[in-house]
This record gives sequence, C-alpha cells and structure tokens, in this order.
Amino acid sequence: MKKAVALIIIAVIFISTTISAGALDYGCDVDTTTSAVYVENLDTDTVVLDKASEQKMYPASTTKIMTYIVVAENVSDFENTMVKIDEDVLADMDPESSVMGLLDHIGEEFSVLDLLYGLMLPSGNDAALVLARYVGESIDGFADMMNKKAETLGCKNTHFVNPNGLFDENHYTTARDMAVITKYAMTLDRFKEITNTKSYMPKGFSEPIETTNYMIDSSQEGGKYYYEYAKGIKTGYTAEAGKCLVSTAQRDGYTYLCVALGADYSEVEQINYAMLDSAEIYDWAFNNLSYQTLYSKDEAIKSVAVDYTLGNKTTDIVAQSDIKTLLNNSYDKLLLTYNIECEDKVAAPIKKGDVLGKLTIYYDNEEVGSANLVASEDIKRSFLVYAAHKTGEFISSHLWLVILLLIIIVLIIVLLLLNKRQKRIQREKRQNRVHRSHRYR
Repeated sequence: MKKAVALIIIAVIFISTTISAGALDYGCDVDTTTSAVYVENLDTDTVVLDKASEQKMYPASTTKIMTYIVVAENVSDFENTMVKIDEDVLADMDPESSVMGLLDHIGEEFSVLDLLYGLMLPSGNDAALVLARYVGESIDGFADMMNKKAETLGCKNTHFVNPNGLFDENHYTTARDMAVITKYAMTLDRFKEITNTKSYMPKGFSEPIETTNYMIDSSQEGGKYYYEYAKGIKTGYTAEAGKCLVSTAQRDGYTYLCVALGADYSEVEQINYAMLDSAEIYDWAFNNLSYQTLYSKDEAIKSVAVDYTLGNKTTDIVAQSDIKTLLNNSYDKLLLTYNIECEDKVAAPIKKGDVLGKLTIYYDNEEVGSANLVASEDIKRSFLVYAAHKTGEFISSHLWLVILLLIIIVLIIVLLLLNKRQKRIQREKRQNRVHRSHRYR
C-alpha cells in the first residue's frame, strides 16, 4: 500500500512539474546574482521564476535532500532503528567539512532520527556517510539507490556519486530537478519538521547541533539573513558549487519553493547571496503575485438552444467552479483569451450541473485555468416534440423505405377499389338478370 501511495505521489509531482506554466512571464524584477534559480508556487504548481533551471550545476550539500529520501524510504522506524558508528566509515572524511561530530562517538549507537537531524541541520557529512553505509551497505551502493530514485522521480539531468555533496565532476543536478526532488521529500515522514528546526540535541551529545540555514534562525550572523516567513530546508557550499540553498516560505496563504544554486561567494565578502537572493525573490512574490479570479462559479458563459422542448427554449451554461490563477497584481486583462468548447445546441432532458463543455483561459497565449461548463437549470423533454422530431428523422433517414411503403399502400388501395368496382359490376349484372326474368314471366 505504501509503495502504491508513493508511486501516485511521484506521478503527481512529475506531471505537475512537467506541465506547469513556466513559460509565462510573471515580471520578476529581482536582479539575482545566483547562477540558477527556480521558484514555484506550491499551492498551484506554478513556476513563477526560471533562471537557467536546466543548467548543469553542482549541488553541494543540497544533495542531502536526496540522501534523506533514500534513508526515509528504507527505514520504517526512525526513533528505534539504531546505527553503530564505525571508525572505518569516517576514515576518509575531510576533517574540514561540515559535521555533526560523530568522530567523538566512535562505537556508540545513534537512532536514525538523531542522524537525520545531524544530516540536515549542521549538514553533517559524517551523518551522511554513516546513513549511506547502513542503508546501502556501501557508499557506491547508496549512490546507485540515489540515482535510481532520481530517475523514478523524472529528473532529467541529475547524477549522484556520494551522499554528502562533496565535489565530483560526475555529481551534478539542475535547479529544476532539485525542485522535483525537494517536493517529493516534503511528502515524507518528518522531513519538514526536521528541516525547519533551528537546533537539536542528539542523545549522548553535550551540546546541541545547530542549523546552517540562517534564514530560519535570527540568532545567527546578527540576523542579517533571517527571513520570518522561511521554512527550512537545506544549505550547501563547496568552492566549485558556490553557495546553494533550497528553501520554502509561507505568507498570507501562499507557499513558495525556491531553489538557488551557484551563488558567488568569497571569504573576503562573507556574504551568502543565495540567501539574500531567495529572500528578495520571496518578497517580490508575496508583494506582487496573487490569485486572480478570471471566471466565477455559476457565471453565464453562453446561451445554447435546447432541442425537444416547446417554444424554442434556450438555456445558459455556466462555469462549474471558480477559475483562479496566480498572476501579477498588475496583469494586463487584454492579454486574456478564452476558448469555449461547447455545442450551440443541446438535447433535452438535461439536469442542472450536467457537463456540457469546457472553458479554457489563456494569458499571453499560455493556459492559466480551465473549468467544466454545466447546465444552469433542469429542462424536461416534450414528448410530442420529441416524437415528431424522431418521426421526421426516421423519414429523412429511411426515405426509400417510406416511398416503398407508400407505393405498397397505393397499390393496396387501387386493388381494393378495383375489387370493389368488380363486385359492383357483378352485383348490377345479377340485378339486371333478375329484372328481365320478372319482366317476361
């Protein structure tokens, strides 16, 4: 059952990502320095900003989103599944890389839950290696599982060679693929909870581990990256990848996902442009985009004739539901076009709510919404009108048969008349004979 549900989720994510109205220009005026940016409204699966989203990029530690997925799909009980920390797993780890601190706990056991917090908050490469060895039996084996999952999700240009995102020329993705991966991860157990946590105390640790995502922690860096509407998710950085960030933000009933990969970073400036760009994009989206009602439910679209009724009756067809879409607040209404798929005439009987067609709305030649068109009232069929119509229809479609029947009827009438005439002549002859016999008696 869980596998079936997972497959449905994958299909929905893949389809929605494939058909989103990414070609529509939403008028973003944010001058981003990040190389590849992909922003999607998660409420409507609408892509509102696409900057080099198909360009091959190095994901750095945003890789760990996929690591989380593979672990979560292969461990059913995070809290009670214990993993022993073996020194050989961490032997080749770069001591300068981000860690949760497992080298101080060799030989101890940690729950998968503790390790997932260590993976996602401080971006622990040590936690990534331990989890990968446990689930995949080897780092290569785990990387194969990551790649198979990416393929299943429909990622077009993604390949992993490790669970932590350390640089390798054959370890890459795109901003769009990373969005697909992240949206799927968000459906998994505890992912959103963990990635939106600022600090966590693993069992056996003397100090808590802290998030590297300063957009959700106002106490870090003097609060210069803090964004009150941000919710998770994962940071990343290597010299080759630049600053990377996958995040979400919620405000006033709107939710956005932003994937920012390849922001320039220098140790001198000490500025994380991936975070600054993401915050500025979110502000633009929240301030400039909103749901626009392009057609209201029950609003008449057109009037159609109704066959088989007395008095040449017509009825209105209406939208079955409101047609709302995400557009810029200053969108140009002159760019809206409508396509109505409905016959000019329908046949009674019809019931209120019967689907009679479809309305599709386009903005700047891109489809932005649609709804079924339905009958606005009940209309009964007139038996007399229906019978007359069907009779006429039968006659017109079986004319040769009607002519033959008429010929047969005429012949029968002629024969009957001839027979009647013959009988009359015979009767007159008999009467004449009787009259002559009486005359000469």
